[in-house]
Amino acid sequence: MEQDKELSLVRKNGNEIRHIIHPSFDVMMEAVKKTPPSIQYIKNPPLSVMITAVNGGWNALRFIEDAPYEVKLAAVKNKGWAIQYIRDPELELQKEAVRRDFDAIQYIREPSCEVQLEAVNSFWSALKYVKKPCREAKVLAISKSEQAITYVGDYTEEELKSYLLANIRIVKYIYDSLNIEMLYEVLEEKLGRDDVAPDYIRDFMELQILDINKVNYIRDHGSRSTKQKLIDYVLGR
Repeated sequence: MEQDKELSLVRKNGNEIRHIIHPSFDVMMEAVKKTPPSIQYIKNPPLSVMITAVNGGWNALRFIEDAPYEVKLAAVKNKGWAIQYIRDPELELQKEAVRRDFDAIQYIREPSCEVQLEAVNSFWSALKYVKKPCREAKVLAISKSEQAITYVGDYTEEELKSYLLANIRIVKYIYDSLNIEMLYEVLEEKLGRDDVAPDYIRDFMELQILDINKVNYIRDHGSRSTKQKLIDYVLGR
C-alpha cells in the first residue's frame, strides 16, 4: 500500500523521490521516467535505472557519479552533447558522440584526427569547432563542401593542392589569391588520371569563374577515361 502511494507521488513529479527513504526499484524507475534528473536523489541506483534516466534526458548524466560505460554510451547515443559530462571519455564514446551530433566535437578536448574525421563525415562544418584540425579532416570537409575552405585558415601550397584535388569548386572562394600556374598543374594532374570522378569533371566544366575553353583543356590534358566522362557529361546535359 505504501508503495502505491510512493508510485503515485513520483508519477506526478519524479523529484519527490528525494523524500522517500529506501525507494523500491519500481519507484526509482517511475521517478526517472517522469523526471530524468531525479536520478540525483537516488543512492546507488541500479544500472537499468541509470540507463532509463539518460535515455529520457541525456543531461541526467551529469548527476551520475562514476557512471558505468553502458550508461555513458546510452547518454551519447541519445545526444552527442552528453560527452561534456564525461571525464576523459574513451575513443569509442567520442566517436559515437560526433556520429550522433557532429557539433559535439566542441566538447572534446583536443580531439584526435580519427574523431575529427568522424565528425566531418557526419557534417562538413564540424571543422569550425576544431581549433587545430588535421589535414585529413580538412581535405574530407572540403571534398564535401567548398565552403569548408573558409574554416581552414592558413595553408601551404602543398595543402592547397590537396584541397584543389579534393574539390575544384573552392576556386570561386580563393580565385583572387590563387596562383593560376599552380592551379593548372593541379588540373593537369587530376584530369590526367583514369580514376577522376564524373562529379569533378562536372564541377570543372561548370566553374564559371575559370574563363578558359574547358573542352579543349580536357582534350589536351585529360586521360582517355576523363575524355570519355566529358562526353558522357555533354550528352547528359
